[in-house]
Amino acid sequence: MPTPRRAKNDHLLYADVVDSKQKAGVWMGERDAYQAKQTEILEAVKDQADWVPIENAIMVVSTEPAGITIIAPNPTLPGVIVLADGGSPEASAQLQAAGEELVRKVMAERGILEEEAA
Repeated sequence: MPTPRRAKNDHLLYADVVDSKQKAGVWMGERDAYQAKQTEILEAVKDQADWVPIENAIMVVSTEPAGITIIAPNPTLPGVIVLADGGSPEASAQLQAAGEELVRKVMAERGILEEEAA
């Protein structure tokens, strides 16, 4: 039977310990309004990509290379997760890089700074 996730008030400390900051994809750093920035980034990405709705995320569909990219706010860390899957490891890597670059472009257009994942 599923169990609910524990409440994490120490999420940044936990991220340091388990080295999960890299999973954020594009890291924004801890800020009071990071969830509002995550929403702003996703809304802007929607304007620049072919996508289908997924609850609290978007799925970008690509034909060149063929595959999908899921872009979602990280639920426990101040970043945006980019997950890509293509027809080959090379296509997946290209989609991953393109998805991360799109998020970075949108962030730059909005003056949202990317920070090192530490």
